[in-house]
Amino acid sequence: MGGFVERACARRYLLSALLFISTFSFPAHASPWARPDGNFLIISRAEYFSVDLPPAQIDEPVGRFQRIESNSYAEYGLTDAITIGGKVIYGTTWLNNASLSHTQSGFSEIEGFGQYQILRNRNHAASLRFAVASPVQLQSGTRSSLLGKGVDLDFSALYGRDIIFRPIKIFAAAEIGYRKNIGTNADQIRSQLTLGTEPHERILFLLEAFGTRSMRNEPQGGADFDVIKVQPSLVAKVTNRWSIQAGMNREISGRNLELGQTFFVGLWSRF
Repeated sequence: MGGFVERACARRYLLSALLFISTFSFPAHASPWARPDGNFLIISRAEYFSVDLPPAQIDEPVGRFQRIESNSYAEYGLTDAITIGGKVIYGTTWLNNASLSHTQSGFSEIEGFGQYQILRNRNHAASLRFAVASPVQLQSGTRSSLLGKGVDLDFSALYGRDIIFRPIKIFAAAEIGYRKNIGTNADQIRSQLTLGTEPHERILFLLEAFGTRSMRNEPQGGADFDVIKVQPSLVAKVTNRWSIQAGMNREISGRNLELGQTFFVGLWSRF
């Protein structure tokens, strides 16, 4: 009986942690402004995430969930109006509490997308985007069978506008999308807001906000959560080809998950 209870507690802890991590795939890099014809953008990013988990029983200490993750993103300008790309996420997780110590390593997600720019002029741009994401279905991955299996289909619209050009450049962008899960997770409505400023041609400050709202239509045992997070970061252009990004991502509100934070550093390359 004791072994059964321990396994049930372990499953509950792991499910809580995995529900949070499933929301933490690096937010879409997609921009309303299409990648120029024949132009590549590659972003490699390393992240460290941590969150305190409530104890399974009152007299137990708080548990802790940590993750180190590698995220590789690429996009290519197929034409001046069509951009294609994808991402691959791999990581290692550690879950520790009074009764459990657990480690996992594996692929979290593989995604491919296509984007069509429907409008662009000097001041603004708009695009439509379609993405297909697969959890890879590796038992060692962060989206294991505890969260259900399936494929995510993502449809979104993006709009961006340059607000001012001088004395500094300020721009804003927004994305709204619907993510359909062909599996056992709830469908989601996603939103993203970005405010950027360039005080210098080699410095870019970004303030981003991300929202995920569940449609609550998951079968029993599927993932169902809401979350809002903010992400400030700094991008420094080292050369015409290479840039470095550093920042953090903080959960400020959520449902059915524990709130945590991520610190990250990334390398951008254009060619």
